[in-house]
Parts: sequence; C-alpha cells; structure tokens
Amino acid sequence: MFVVLFACLSLVTTLSSPAAADPADAAGYETIFINDFYIASEDPANQDASDTMHTAAEPVVIPATVPYIVRSGDTLYQIARSFGVSLTAILAANSIPNASRLSIGTQLEIPVQEPALQFADGQTNVVEQVLSSTLTAYTAGYESTGKTPTHPQYGITYSGSKAQEGRTIAVDPKIIPIGTKVFIDGIGLRTAEDTGSAIRGARIDVYMTDLKEARDFGVKKNVKVYVLGASQRDAAY
Repeated sequence: MFVVLFACLSLVTTLSSPAAADPADAAGYETIFINDFYIASEDPANQDASDTMHTAAEPVVIPATVPYIVRSGDTLYQIARSFGVSLTAILAANSIPNASRLSIGTQLEIPVQEPALQFADGQTNVVEQVLSSTLTAYTAGYESTGKTPTHPQYGITYSGSKAQEGRTIAVDPKIIPIGTKVFIDGIGLRTAEDTGSAIRGARIDVYMTDLKEARDFGVKKNVKVYVLGASQRDAAY
C-alpha cells in the first residue's frame, strides 16, 4: 500500500510539475498535490484511528471538576471557601435555581482546577486544548521533503532541532505553537518542532526514520490530541 507522505521539513524544495496525464484516476485513488507535483495515494476515506497505530501508555485524565455532596449546614460560600474557588465559579459550573437555598444530598461539581493529564511518572500537565486531528507520517528523506542526505538542511526541523522519532511532529503553528508538547492517543507524548506546506489546521505529521513504517502508518482520522501546558514539575523550577 502506498500512502502520501506530506512534505514537512522547512525549506522544502519544489520538485517537478505534474504530468498531463494523472495516473491516480483509477477508482479507489485520489490525487494529492504537494509543491506542484502529485502523489497517488490509496483513498484514506475509510481509514481512521482504529487502524494500526503505535501503542503508548495512556495517562490518567484529571477532570476539571470534583463532585461534592451537600451536607446539613452547608452554604455555597462555605463550600467555595473550603475548596479555594470563587462563588461565581461554582454557580457557573452548576444549575442552581436559588443560591441561598441548597438541598441536602445535592451533588455539586466544584471547578477545582484546569483539566490535566497525569502520566505514569507522576508528571501532571494542564490540558490547554483537545483537538480531533488527522495524522499522517513523514521522514527526512527525499520522498517527504525533497532533500537528500547531502542537503545542508537534511533532517533539520523548522525549530532548528534535528528531527527525532518518538519526539518530533510537524504542526500548523497557528494551531499548535512550535515547542508545545502534546499527547496523541495511541502515539504518546510528542513535541511540535516542525511545519509543512500541507500541514494546516489540526492536521499533524508524525516523524519516523523508516520510510516503510511511515508509508504503512497511512492516514488516521479523528484522533484525539491533548495540547499540553506547563507541567507542575516545570512550574516548580
């Protein structure tokens, strides 16, 4: 199976213009134009995140609220003070018809923190955004970037770092700023280090060193991506 490898590393060299005849007209294929040349790829319409993906240890999702059961004598002011949140925040998170009268046994949702991911090593990152992304894969090679190993920018990302499997992804910096860490369902933690002319919106290109693996990765649709903020560990320094 041959799938498209999007041109992702910066300073991509334009290769050749498309031929007059399009070899991708056969049923089940689509033509994708990248930097004025075409790549015939198997139609990814039926591929989604359930296809084969690299496994990764899933973090624990820490909710943005915690439940609290109203007890005798409770007031909203006392509850807000005990949790260290504002009365306005509790009212915004709950449908309370009369703030001065609470019913014993009522469950309130207390917005104690921003939603976060907690990883196996104990690191906790605030989740700034959750995206539904389309994933593809690329390499540093000519097939993806138009560069050969003799090119001075071969394997160098937009951020200036050397692309590394297990770390580097290409993103649209208008959506995910360069340097941002993300957690991709089924993939794991990655860092936004690269860009690409075909990477727009929530689309993400995952860097791989092996061309066959990148081709076999295909197109994964509707993959949940957690855009992470600073970790509690980082904030301590």
